[in-house]
Amino acid sequence: MNRISRDTHASTRHVALVSSILMALLALSACSTDATEPGADPGSAGSSPNILRYQARPTPPATLDPAKDPHWNDMLALAYDVLIYQAPDGSLQPQLATSWEYVGEGNTTFELSLRPDITFVDGTPLDAEAVKANIEYRRDPAVGSQSAAQLAAVSEVEVVDDLTVRVHLATPNPLLPSLFTQGGAGAMISPAALADPAGVATETFGVGRYQLDANRTVHGDHYTFVANPDYWSPDDVHWDEVVVSFLPEESAALASLQAGQLDAGMATSATVDAGREAGLSVAGPGFPIVAGLNIWDRTGEVVPALGDVRVRQALNYAIDREAIASALAGDSGRPTDQLAAPDQSGWNGDGFYPYDPDKARELLAEAGYADGFTLPVRTFTGEQLTQAIADNLGDVGVVLDINADEQMDQADDAGNREYGAGFLGWGVSPPVQMATYFWLPDALNNPADSLDETLVQLQQQALVADEETLDELSGQIIARVAELAWFLPVYLQGESVLYDADVVEVPWANFQSVPTVTELRPTSSNGG
Repeated sequence: MNRISRDTHASTRHVALVSSILMALLALSACSTDATEPGADPGSAGSSPNILRYQARPTPPATLDPAKDPHWNDMLALAYDVLIYQAPDGSLQPQLATSWEYVGEGNTTFELSLRPDITFVDGTPLDAEAVKANIEYRRDPAVGSQSAAQLAAVSEVEVVDDLTVRVHLATPNPLLPSLFTQGGAGAMISPAALADPAGVATETFGVGRYQLDANRTVHGDHYTFVANPDYWSPDDVHWDEVVVSFLPEESAALASLQAGQLDAGMATSATVDAGREAGLSVAGPGFPIVAGLNIWDRTGEVVPALGDVRVRQALNYAIDREAIASALAGDSGRPTDQLAAPDQSGWNGDGFYPYDPDKARELLAEAGYADGFTLPVRTFTGEQLTQAIADNLGDVGVVLDINADEQMDQADDAGNREYGAGFLGWGVSPPVQMATYFWLPDALNNPADSLDETLVQLQQQALVADEETLDELSGQIIARVAELAWFLPVYLQGESVLYDADVVEVPWANFQSVPTVTELRPTSSNGG
């Protein structure tokens, strides 16, 4: 088989970013900066074209360990290169791996060739042993890696030579190239750091353009990254420093942008118009992040009503997606009743659940819940979509008991089992990838390990299918997920970037939810 150095037919990257949707759902309120925020001091940072001051999503990551954080965020992108890079146009490109291929037939042996003469920031060489150590670290149940489920089929990691590693699988998987990107298990951590992994949560130990400066970082508030002088591709290092800030209110970020205390920041429809009127430039919005509810209790152990598929379908019929999408997402969103997006694998243009509250009441009555029931839901503090859903469900007799939690984590199986459903905000990817996050028994967002044999069989067929058959099976998978009504998707959300065009350029690809901070660069008039 020919070796692959660039796959231009790759699926769009998984943007596993729960917090990316939150900005559109936060109630706006005034917020003042203080001296601890990098944006509060317009001194040396503001005078240098080689320092980027960037407002990221409102919720900072709980950890800087790329194996444990389920969302590829800006800090990880700055500090960690990956084996295979999924570019903004969706193609798979060499990064730490120069080529990759399946060996033999059946998609059970996958070989990676590594870039020579690469070292981590601590001086440890990147070699086949380092890749093996990273895969084994992510597979360790004690680690709690977000990619453990996708790596469960790995039977052996073979070190062929210093720069060649083979991954052997117990069952076929044609998607390993995508798995070893930034959306999966692609980020490589220094094996020396893995010997004491506690430090990986608060510092960075990658092969990356930048390294965290711990002395100028306040976790949860702002993170200062300095350029890696030994980076293997110096032309890709666009800034001397990057300061990533987290302001909890979008209005505060807009004020900092207007005052020149930030150079660029993420924004939703709530502030894009105001930013444009203030003279800021706008890139976006992009797609697609699906927002709604994930019905965790699919067998009715916590909420007996949810064990009946008619009840779950009734909930879907009760939602006025057009109205909610218009109110909360504006021009940056569109309604959806499926975990798919237009022009992507599995999308059904006819839809499944038109707004029909009478149909919802009829199904509830058939299931024995004509008087409704109470559904406990877990979500984020300040998030508005769940309340909008609650208003619709209340019209058919279903009461949402909303539990808002600043630390809510979609991957918190133990905590989430106590609720009937939880907030859903996730980047759309091909159904065979979404399965490992949402509906296979060991999926990241399936706390009750719900099992549907039809979905398992479709998944097994899809894993060994050719491109044409895979597209057909993807449609069947999305249709089956919709029929089971394990989710309450409401709309697809896009985000924008507000920025000072005199300081920064923001490249964009239409399919993206939002570009990562590594893609931002100085303007040509500002040293770029």
